[in-house]
Amino acid sequence: MVKECMVYDRVTVDNSGIVFNWAWARPVLGLEESNQVQQLIGLIDSLVPTSGKDRWCSKYDPNGIFSVASIKRILSAANRISPERAFEWNNWVPKKVGIVAWRAEMERMPTKNALAIRNIPVLDQMCVLCGEYVETCDHIFVLCHHAQTAWQNIAAWCKLPPVVAFGINDLLTLHEVSSGSRKKKKAIHAVVLVTFWSIWKMRNDAVFRQRIPNAMKMLDEIKSMAYLWVKNRSKEATLTWEEWSRFSFGG
Repeated sequence: MVKECMVYDRVTVDNSGIVFNWAWARPVLGLEESNQVQQLIGLIDSLVPTSGKDRWCSKYDPNGIFSVASIKRILSAANRISPERAFEWNNWVPKKVGIVAWRAEMERMPTKNALAIRNIPVLDQMCVLCGEYVETCDHIFVLCHHAQTAWQNIAAWCKLPPVVAFGINDLLTLHEVSSGSRKKKKAIHAVVLVTFWSIWKMRNDAVFRQRIPNAMKMLDEIKSMAYLWVKNRSKEATLTWEEWSRFSFGG
């Protein structure tokens, strides 16, 4: 066939409907090719061609215009189970920071235990930070004594009661049970997300660079990184480092 031909070179419309003007390279088609042609004709038999310009149309919108809202309506109408609690994002920190906590809550981080479950060879599933328990998301972010030290340091800095967490969800809701203004709660939430990100970074440094975990150094990194992100991504441009260091934020 002539691969560079146009549709109107091969298709015409008369009173009887669509007429195909084939120009086969081989004058006689085999059985398989003939069947495929008949299937093609059957698929487009009900097609009503127009002389207008081709355009993409969405069958889920009356006007044929694709929109996210139309897809949301379809998904909302479907029988699906809504989660008991949706993950809360925070625009005061970059998405890459929140994604760590989001994946950790679902146990979707590439921990040693998760890799082993996926049949990826792992010589040692023990936590690289403490070496005492199997490395899972709950252990790395909640139960490991390095993580517990980090959370107690964060609680002292943010003027929170000592953190008692039995799971990742308890940490992600710390700001909800804290006192103070809405801005202060959002700042605490931002710090929590940065802490998740920093704990995972510390874990990776230990795995890939053989660095010794340092809780105080990590706290300094959390303070400085969270300060830069909160100051530049929120409307608190006047927030000073001294205020942030005392966590005198939004009341």
